[in-house]
Amino acid sequence: MIDNIVICYGSKKDFENLLAERIGEDDNTIPFMQLIQHYNARLRPNESGVRESQLANPIEVDNCIVRTEDYGSVFEHVISNFVNIVCLNHDVGTLYMNNPPKRVVGSLSSVYHDEIEYIYSEYGEITRSSLQRIYENLNKNILGQNDCKKDIVSGLYRLTAESTERPAVLMLYGPSGVGKTETAKCLSETLGGGLLRVQFSMMQTMEAYNYVFGAEHSKGSFARDLISRESNVILIDEFDKVSQNFYNAFYELFDEGRFVDGNYEIDLRQAVFICTCNFSSEDEIKKTLGPAMYSRIGCCIEYKEIGLAEKHIIIDKWYTSVLSRIKTNEKEAIEKTDMLN
Repeated sequence: MIDNIVICYGSKKDFENLLAERIGEDDNTIPFMQLIQHYNARLRPNESGVRESQLANPIEVDNCIVRTEDYGSVFEHVISNFVNIVCLNHDVGTLYMNNPPKRVVGSLSSVYHDEIEYIYSEYGEITRSSLQRIYENLNKNILGQNDCKKDIVSGLYRLTAESTERPAVLMLYGPSGVGKTETAKCLSETLGGGLLRVQFSMMQTMEAYNYVFGAEHSKGSFARDLISRESNVILIDEFDKVSQNFYNAFYELFDEGRFVDGNYEIDLRQAVFICTCNFSSEDEIKKTLGPAMYSRIGCCIEYKEIGLAEKHIIIDKWYTSVLSRIKTNEKEAIEKTDMLN
């Protein structure tokens, strides 16, 4: 039996904060994987390490906690028969769940209907005041690229000025090492929360295809990463490095802010997608991505090679940062050399 169910969609940080607020120090709380160990004891008492005598009567617990990664650690039948398995050996006061797959929610809804409490992570919105902070932080943290900073703020402005819930999709292009990734980090930090970064240069295998389109619940997926994000800024690095077949997954996402696979359905309206590539022109982007994908990009922003003065500043900051982390005698030895020059 389960008395209360709380489903939290969003980041691990928000889920852990929720648990800290609601669960008392003296509560009897069981992790989901320990509950599964008790379930396995019923099926295979000689292998589970739990004596069957311990399960003669239902175990009463105040709370059971199911974290996002737990769903990937159990077999398929656990996902499909979630309610029966949780209740087989336990009477649970409150079941706390972070980002359950659709089938788990379906199993719970079929029994508990409207008695489930849903909580969602809140993400920093693009407002006129946040645009001002974004521009200030870009000027502070990104050297050069003055036109790019203005173009980014202009590209994001429509989220505050238009009655649209479509995500903003910006393509940053140009050579490596000129500030494209740092720009995405700066946006995420300004709006609050760590940046979700997906490296498309690694997406060259069938496993990568399954990651994007979703496969078994036990595998990592793009959808699981999206639903667990800390901020509403998503960086897709080297967007040009995959087969065009991958772009099918992004048409609805960039059009409507909705991403669906076999395990999750995610609302990404008002999100900011930063895509990067090493193309040298907008025409090259259009030719490689194809008209269908290109038409869904809000704006393409060219990052140029940075000047010698900016490179000196970057090197000086890096050098100073390294010296601040090493021992005094090492620092003294390095400062006696001409390494900085």
